[in-house]
Amino acid sequence: MKNISLTPKYIRLVQGPCCCCVTAFQMILYRRGFGLFDQEELAKDLKIKMNKHDLEAYNIKLDTYTNPSDAGMKTTESEKIINQVLKKNNISLMAKGVPISKISNLKEFIIQNLSKNNDLWMEWMIYNVYDEKQHKKQWNMPPWMSCHDSVIESIKEGQDTKVTVVDPFWYHKPRMEVDINKIKDALVGFIVIQKL
Repeated sequence: MKNISLTPKYIRLVQGPCCCCVTAFQMILYRRGFGLFDQEELAKDLKIKMNKHDLEAYNIKLDTYTNPSDAGMKTTESEKIINQVLKKNNISLMAKGVPISKISNLKEFIIQNLSKNNDLWMEWMIYNVYDEKQHKKQWNMPPWMSCHDSVIESIKEGQDTKVTVVDPFWYHKPRMEVDINKIKDALVGFIVIQKL
C-alpha cells in the first residue's frame, strides 16, 4: 500500500473567472519556488479566452470567446504555449500534455509522477465528480463549462484508492479526496510539469 505526496505541498490559490487553468499553473510555479505570478499576466500569456461579461473582473484586456466551449483554454492540448511561457520566464521546467487515451493505468501513472515530484495539472469534467444539480443551483453553471482544471497533490492506495485534488474554484473545498475511479471517468488529460 502506497501513500505518496508531493513535497512541498501546494498553497491553494483562488481563480478569477475562466482562470482555473491559470491558477493551477500559478500553484505549480509557486510550489516549485518560482514565486507568485500575476494571474492576469499569466492569463494573457496563455491566451485565455473570457466571457465578455467577465472582462470587468480584470484590469488588463483579455481575449473573449464566441463559442462557449472555447472558454479558458484546452489545457491538455496546450503543451506548446505553456512551454513558451516557461521559456519566456527562464523557468527550468517542461510541460508535456498527456490525454487520457494515452494512459493505460491511471493509478500507476499518478504514482510514478508523484514519486518523481512531477506536477499533475489535471483537466477534468467536474459534473462527473460533483452533484450537477447542486452546482447549477449554487452558481448556475451551464454544462458546457463543466471542464475544469485542478492539481493532484497525493494518492493513497487502499481498497478504494483516493487522490487528493487541490481545486482553485471558490465554491469547492481547497483539498478534496476523490476516488480514483471518479477521476478516471471525468479525466480529459494532464499537463505533466517536470524539471528539464
